[in-house]
Amino acid sequence: MLDPLTAAATATKCYAMVKGLVEAGREAHDVMGQIGQWYGAASDVLYAEKKAANPNPFKKLVFSKSVEAEAIQLFALKKKMQAQQREILDLIMLAYGAQGLEEFRSIRKQVAKERQDAVYRQIEMRQQIAQGFLLVVLLSALIALIALMLS
Repeated sequence: MLDPLTAAATATKCYAMVKGLVEAGREAHDVMGQIGQWYGAASDVLYAEKKAANPNPFKKLVFSKSVEAEAIQLFALKKKMQAQQREILDLIMLAYGAQGLEEFRSIRKQVAKERQDAVYRQIEMRQQIAQGFLLVVLLSALIALIALMLS
């Protein structure tokens, strides 16, 4: 998973390439690889936006101003990704019709669920382990400090 700014830049680059190729007369099936890359990067942006909506309490407490700034930035990126997605879906609709668009949406939904289950859960697990480790270290330091003060 990319950080949100890199993911947004990647998505925007892929989108521009898709748009340029289509305007140059390329067929929709010729640009599906770029559309796939766009969806990968856009899903990272949307995942980061969801995570920013529910930051962990430690981050809220220590980095409260950066949490709000990050949320605003991610909101703007999300809106940009949504606008690009509408144009990509229009392209698919023009190329393959309503049935093709529904088939595409069904396949995309299945792949997105599999990606979320595999990739994003691993990331969340790593973050929880790191937070737990940090908590244990801080508690150990606090106990050691109290023990030193009492002796």
